[in-house]
Amino acid sequence: MQDLGNQITRDTLRAIRDTLPNTSDNQQVYDMITTLLTKKVIQPVPYTYNAIFWLTGANNAIAAGANATTNVQIQADADFLILNQTFNANTANAAVAFGTAVYPNATVLLTNTGSGFNLMDAPTPIPSIFGNGQFPYVLPNPMPLPAKSTLQVQVFNIDNAAGYNIRLSFNGVKLYSYN
Repeated sequence: MQDLGNQITRDTLRAIRDTLPNTSDNQQVYDMITTLLTKKVIQPVPYTYNAIFWLTGANNAIAAGANATTNVQIQADADFLILNQTFNANTANAAVAFGTAVYPNATVLLTNTGSGFNLMDAPTPIPSIFGNGQFPYVLPNPMPLPAKSTLQVQVFNIDNAAGYNIRLSFNGVKLYSYN
């Protein structure tokens, strides 16, 4: 059996599976990891899925006080393991420099639509669970998402004046498996 390289090992996958609470919400993920562990070869390939709330020109995708929802569809070719999360934001597509980065006054609620399980108890400020490119938010435990699953992303702009364009990135590895 092939090791998964420096990023993900079989022991890591077993540890993720074994720390999942035994609930119906986690059964699909538990089964996904168990199936992966039966394969002779598991090849991790870096990949990023994005939730994009972005308009062109001097526009904002999420107006002050508004909210928006999009779905991130995990492709059918491989299971996905989120390792870290990053965000990018601006107001009306204005230029952003290193010292003028936009930290949106917005919250996010993530839901696994297959199980209906919210990944947090309440909408959480974006900078609390998403970092930037230099300092990504590393998840306490990698989050597995089975192939063909859907992650619903709801963003709530709680600012009374500013609108935002926001891109939320889920960075990790696709786990290709072969017998």
